[in-house]
Amino acid sequence: MAKEVIRLPEHLEASEKLLKEEKKIYQNLFTKSPKSFGGWTIYDRALYYFSKDQKTWYDAENFCMSRDAHLASILNDEEQNYLTVQLAEPFWIGLSDENVEGDWKWTDGSSLVTEFWSASNLSHPESRDTKEEDCAFINPSSRGRNWNKADCHTPKRWVCKESVDIERA
Repeated sequence: MAKEVIRLPEHLEASEKLLKEEKKIYQNLFTKSPKSFGGWTIYDRALYYFSKDQKTWYDAENFCMSRDAHLASILNDEEQNYLTVQLAEPFWIGLSDENVEGDWKWTDGSSLVTEFWSASNLSHPESRDTKEEDCAFINPSSRGRNWNKADCHTPKRWVCKESVDIERA
């Protein structure tokens, strides 16, 4: 057992190498086919999965993680616009302040560089006293500033995102 524990970093490195090789194969498939593949679509340097059913925010994040992804992080105006036009109803995104109230974090570890909180949140999610609303969603009925927050246990549809490094020739 001790020998296997010592070899654990070696196993991890081999697994990461295999995952990287498999991602390259899938990247080639996705870049050759602009249509949706297996329910996932490609936009810029990421793959997106738009759910058809509803889950709690936690179950949705677990679903995404089981597919080597996370609930979507939105890092710029273009991505915000892309996601908004894809949606016909509210969808969970990967933003939460469940650990520290008011400290919103993306589940994939991305930095919160831009925010699109709706006017109902008065441009910031902590402007209303709603202690149980720790998870963010997009409400596509409004364009641009359409992030809102809700109780994480409320079932909603969700969008997963997997960032891929597409090597450009």
